[in-house]
Amino acid sequence: MSVSFITAYHSKLLLPENATYQWSKGFTRHSSSGMIKNVDMWSLIKQSIEQEMQAKGYRPIAEAEQADINISFVAVLASDMSDAEIATRYGLVPALMVHNVDKNNYEKGTLIFDVVNPKTNQLAWRTAGQALATLKDIPLEERKSRIDVFVKKLLAFLPEK
Repeated sequence: MSVSFITAYHSKLLLPENATYQWSKGFTRHSSSGMIKNVDMWSLIKQSIEQEMQAKGYRPIAEAEQADINISFVAVLASDMSDAEIATRYGLVPALMVHNVDKNNYEKGTLIFDVVNPKTNQLAWRTAGQALATLKDIPLEERKSRIDVFVKKLLAFLPEK
């Protein structure tokens, strides 16, 4: 799988040993449909991020409490947002180069993950990754596995707790 990643550190954020997280207030789907072959990709990505966060030792907490970090993500296909639009809106783009791709079966996808310091409401980290999304019909477990591998690489910058 061809992939490209970039991470930007916007502010220093020291995390405690038993760090907690929650989804940012107002975090909602940013993509149009989020569906590929009738599979809810947005939900699969969200589940994969939660799984990786917990594997790294971060604990989810209820919305009413203040977490150590707030997280969110945006997932888009190239047909919904170009690299230039991504760079303008989010300030970084992994710039995965794809040539001679079977456009009926694959499309470049971008996943942007943000970590916000809830005390200052400042962006602490932003990481983005791009890969070719499989548009063809594949078993759900295979699709989930591909997402899990990608998310693990995307969140590699986040220190384990």
